[in-house]
Amino acid sequence: MIPSFEKRVRAFAIDTSGVTLFVIISWALGDIFLALPYIVSGAAFLGFYFVPYLFSKGQTFGKRIQKIKVVNLDGSDVDLWRVILRDLFKLALSIGTFSIYMIVSFFILSDKSGRTIHDYIFKTKVVDLEKPTGKNTFMNKTESMRKRGF
Repeated sequence: MIPSFEKRVRAFAIDTSGVTLFVIISWALGDIFLALPYIVSGAAFLGFYFVPYLFSKGQTFGKRIQKIKVVNLDGSDVDLWRVILRDLFKLALSIGTFSIYMIVSFFILSDKSGRTIHDYIFKTKVVDLEKPTGKNTFMNKTESMRKRGF
């Protein structure tokens, strides 16, 4: 099953928030040791975006919380090198274009396959690990929209 765009954004936001929290804390502690902010920031970047792939194929912390996973087109587990290159590509374009890449990816994602630009390039897809609940999603509204009465 294809995960909602909302789930993908939440997963990316969880990982990015973790990195940002460590970067802010490390810069506040920079007076103790001048290289500390760089060391902690680099470790947080690696620890949130790449290290989780060593322990759980196709999932970072955010993806695990949102119950989504990156897989090959045939549904098999993705190779470690491919998923790391995919995320490096995504992060480099996101940072390099000041997130314009993410906006463009949203419009590419709207097709029925649920794949974005980096998924097409690295021949991957993101799948939802949760079973459908059978609830009627009237007019394709997200759960948060339904809770608010929209």
